[in-house]
Amino acid sequence: MAKFLEAFAKSVADHLDFYTERNDPYYTDGGHIRTNVFGQRVQEVTALIAKPAFKPSDLPAYLDAIRNQSNVGLDDRQLLLEKVLVLMSRLPPDISRKIQEYVIALLYNDLPHPPSSYIGPYDFRAPVTAPPLVKYAFRSADGSNYNPLFPSLGKAGMPYARSVPAIKTVPKHVLPDSGLVFDTLLCREEFTEHPGGISSLFFAFADLVIHSIFDTDPHDWSINRASSYLDLSILYGSSESQVNQVRRKDGTGKLWDDVFADGRLLHMPPATCALLVLMNRNHNYIAEKLLNINENGNFAWPPKNDEQRRLQDDEIFHRTRLVNCGFFMNIILGDYVGAILALPLDGRDWRLDPLMNMRQPDHAVSPRGEGNVVSIEFNLLYRWHATLSEEDAAWTTAMFKEAFPGKDLSKITIKDFKDAAHKLLIPDADVKKWTFGGLERQPNGRFKDDDLARIIQDATGRSSAAFSSGVPGALRIVEILAIEQSRSWGTCSLNEFRKFLGLKPYKSFKEWNPDTRIHTAAAALYKDIDNLELHVGLQAEQCKEPGPGAGLCPGYTISRAILADAVALTRGDRYLTTEFTPYNCTAWGYNDCQYDHKDGSYGGLLTKLLFRTLPDHYPAGSTYAHFPFLVPDFLKDELMTRRPEVVDQYDWDPPSRPSPTVGIKSYDGVKQVLTDHSFLSAYNERLLTVSGKAMQAKVASDRDAALVALTHGRAIVEKLLPSTHGKHSPGTWAEYFKQETLSLIKDKSVCYRARNSKTLDIVQDVINLLPIHWISEEIIGLPLKTATNKDGTWYEQDVYKKFADVGRYVFLNFDPADDWHLHVDSVGTFSEVYEFIMHHLKNDHYYKDSAVESAHGQHFLRRVFKAFKDQDVPNEELSAYVFAAVVPTVAHFSQAIAHVVDFYLDKDKQRERAHIVELATSVGQNPDSVNKIMTYVREALRINAPVSGVYRTAGRDVSVPGYPTIQARERVFLSLVDASRDPAVFGDNPTSAAYDRTQRGLLGLGEHGLLSSAFFETTVPAILGTILGLKNIRRAANNSGKLAQFIETWHGSPRQLYIDTKGKVTPFPDSLFVEFD
Repeated sequence: MAKFLEAFAKSVADHLDFYTERNDPYYTDGGHIRTNVFGQRVQEVTALIAKPAFKPSDLPAYLDAIRNQSNVGLDDRQLLLEKVLVLMSRLPPDISRKIQEYVIALLYNDLPHPPSSYIGPYDFRAPVTAPPLVKYAFRSADGSNYNPLFPSLGKAGMPYARSVPAIKTVPKHVLPDSGLVFDTLLCREEFTEHPGGISSLFFAFADLVIHSIFDTDPHDWSINRASSYLDLSILYGSSESQVNQVRRKDGTGKLWDDVFADGRLLHMPPATCALLVLMNRNHNYIAEKLLNINENGNFAWPPKNDEQRRLQDDEIFHRTRLVNCGFFMNIILGDYVGAILALPLDGRDWRLDPLMNMRQPDHAVSPRGEGNVVSIEFNLLYRWHATLSEEDAAWTTAMFKEAFPGKDLSKITIKDFKDAAHKLLIPDADVKKWTFGGLERQPNGRFKDDDLARIIQDATGRSSAAFSSGVPGALRIVEILAIEQSRSWGTCSLNEFRKFLGLKPYKSFKEWNPDTRIHTAAAALYKDIDNLELHVGLQAEQCKEPGPGAGLCPGYTISRAILADAVALTRGDRYLTTEFTPYNCTAWGYNDCQYDHKDGSYGGLLTKLLFRTLPDHYPAGSTYAHFPFLVPDFLKDELMTRRPEVVDQYDWDPPSRPSPTVGIKSYDGVKQVLTDHSFLSAYNERLLTVSGKAMQAKVASDRDAALVALTHGRAIVEKLLPSTHGKHSPGTWAEYFKQETLSLIKDKSVCYRARNSKTLDIVQDVINLLPIHWISEEIIGLPLKTATNKDGTWYEQDVYKKFADVGRYVFLNFDPADDWHLHVDSVGTFSEVYEFIMHHLKNDHYYKDSAVESAHGQHFLRRVFKAFKDQDVPNEELSAYVFAAVVPTVAHFSQAIAHVVDFYLDKDKQRERAHIVELATSVGQNPDSVNKIMTYVREALRINAPVSGVYRTAGRDVSVPGYPTIQARERVFLSLVDASRDPAVFGDNPTSAAYDRTQRGLLGLGEHGLLSSAFFETTVPAILGTILGLKNIRRAANNSGKLAQFIETWHGSPRQLYIDTKGKVTPFPDSLFVEFD
């Protein structure tokens, strides 16, 4: 019954959305039209029914808050915070945001801003480095100038704050011996796996967070040598001298390869340093992108002189650091806090957003970016040694035994530890020589990818220990130091801290921890529950059980406090809030460090970092990349119970060691591989994946047979494309595309007021839309909303983007970080198009037919039906064949034309441009004119290749001249750019146009769909002749008249990419304005 009601509701919503969208305006005037409104509401209601945001059993927690919030404090055993977080994650976004604004304000106001007390003299007027006069905001090396009114607030080298004044008087001689406290309360007796499946890698990352903001001066425990901001000081340093050690200063803004600034991390388990090395690589990746994209046009490579090198290096470095810190922040809020709240297990991409801009109830702007100073209480809160995995505990024990040879680790004194630290823990002055985990640097200074991936993947596969009074014995002296530090600071008691947070103080040791062994020992040591020290009380407190909103499962007080601290650290940081803008980060940089909610990770960003920095070691769909903070075996078991339908979407095996990718650049070598059918592409396999809905019956019985059928069926449909419908379409496809080009130019052009000329985005508004109109009107029959069909429901640019994503997934799916959302979006696009093809094939009356402009699509589909009439192919499979034949190559077809138009818009190509137009007008009288035009087209595409390269996988051992023997299963990258400019084939000046060449460039995608020679040569001359024939056509002024492209190095060869109008990288051109009279 429930499924019937859900299906009925979806059907009603579908009808309502259709009629609403049909009446939406064609000219949106730049506005954003919401689509699928009713369908989304049905999905939200269905999700709430399946997983209610609120249950009657939650009432006691809310009632406790109403009764006690303003007096005795909240009973955190009622789990109010977890219930509110679950509520927000499951409610519709608009309602959730209102609740979240209240929660963020509450958590932010848990701590005073600025702090009212410090554990040492704090001079807000302390001298700070004057920032240079530049037009972008950037982080100072020492954390100064974050608050313009109090420049030293949160600066490195300043005293810790005190959040809670200690009022309870406990004479020091009354406090138990710190060694005795460890031995009776904190020492690990046996290893207990983490109940929430948190992996060892989570705590390796926690080390990065903790050490970014805490670095207690060993000579003066009141001083924090780190800034109080998440500025990645562990990577960059906390002073100008440290920053200078890691920077190259060569004009690229890069760091030295695989270096970092904080030597303390060398003495952490290796996964901590391995993650930090990836942050180094991410910095260099971002810096290279900023230089290549050169958004503001002020970079040059190589720089002209030393002064430009210095200014350029500074700007790239500072902007890159902002972006990299934004990356770090979103890993914290997305992956780290997501794991703390168990959100991935719930399948939710919702995340707490402490950075949001909002107003208070009195309309005052809620404060952001006002600065922060970390406190001693939170310094003690983050001592999470009890969570060390078995392997990390063994590694730590071995390190201590090496540092204290022959000594009983349980007998080490504070003096012993300090002496050893001075002798052994001070690293080499040259950060480029630092190593960890037994690794060795290669001659180029980098660590091997294999080694880093092994360390990180091993940490992902290992369970951390449960929070408890279970610190490994080797760390006894470290815990003793923590207790002594706490006492030297005059820290508050546990109950005083709980009162400060608005929590109910404990009335007894048993209430604090019901474990008899723990609470009886604590009572014997401290006598009175109000005497219980903060550090000890936090570490040995009863821990939470895993459940909705509770994944980390620490002690109750820690659980409440860490969210308040996360909000304070991020919301108080000017460079994560008010200065975290596209202006300072650049448009690409700002977009680069945002969440991709469709990446299969439910709101994480660490996935992108792993795929980016170790691309060959994390296959697409690997749970080791998508959920690195959860043990894969634990996660799989949980999902089998909670959401079994998603389990098969992921790869659960530990990633295997990859074989290296071989880059082939020579013309002969590339051509050999492209024509050798033993080299396999993934195109057909991906097409089958996209069209699985239509092919599922055949796939279920024999996937290989389904793949053959799809490939064969697509080829038959492709042969039908070059010919027209006869009586149903006037003339040839050449005539159709000529008229459609003229129509789009007329509809999309804008007149200048001051002069008798027009301007037009020839790529976005004409070239990209031509195949969309053709497919919608003549091939499939889709409800495209156009100037002549305003009853349509699909907007042109939306359809182009959807089809472009399909083409990108099938042919250019190079980055595993993009694979998931490209796959999901492509499957969604197929489902939408499939619906129309099926109804046209059945020739059913369909209520959505009223939104389709012509019946020509049905005529083409009848031709398809007739072509397969003797093969007994079901309509479902025919739908897949048609989709596979036309949709994946749409964007590539447009891109090829855009490249040709761009090539011949250059002023020095005026003669060639005129000849192309002349030839296009004579095609009817002289059939050879097409061949001559195609000579111009091929030369333009050879020099300005639309596809930079493609991958193939060897099916057997193959010898390619000039390269080592390619082994079976080895991957090769074919550089189409290098091959098409090979001097051995195209002469000493291969980048110059010559229209008498006998050899052609290599496009690389093969004879597929709209790129087949028969279709391409029929349609492109008419399109080019029409566009280039516009009177006095010329580029628009400045950057508007250029493709927003940049070149990067990929497998040792140039790769051309574009920046779209939203600042994102795309393989397809997005915009090019021209003017004409």
